[in-house]
Amino acid sequence: MSTAEITGEKFRIWLRADGIAEITWAPHVPSGIEDARAVIEAMRELTGGTAAPLLVHTTDAGPQDRAARMEFIRRQDVVAAVALVVGNPLSRMMATFFINVSKPDVPIRLFEDVDAAADWLRGHLV
Repeated sequence: MSTAEITGEKFRIWLRADGIAEITWAPHVPSGIEDARAVIEAMRELTGGTAAPLLVHTTDAGPQDRAARMEFIRRQDVVAAVALVVGNPLSRMMATFFINVSKPDVPIRLFEDVDAAADWLRGHLV
């Protein structure tokens, strides 16, 4: 499987050789619904529309508005599972709040270690 990458205005997402999609956000930049839609479309393009595990780096991510968060929840068809990598108390708090409020239908977990997150996601490859 080859590695593919899409860079948006506020994010970079790529499909790893192991089939996991990975995303990093522009540091400390707020994101809204158009950004969420761009990520979802990029994910669909990378995976050919098949749900895939998603590794999200949240440590330096800026705040997402409610509309963006709701769009990610509404469009869970593109993900098989989500690992949120947190690296500081603020990113952990924001990720925990997102999970508790949105109650996603796909498996989602917080990790401090990227390798542990990827190991867990490999168990959710479709």
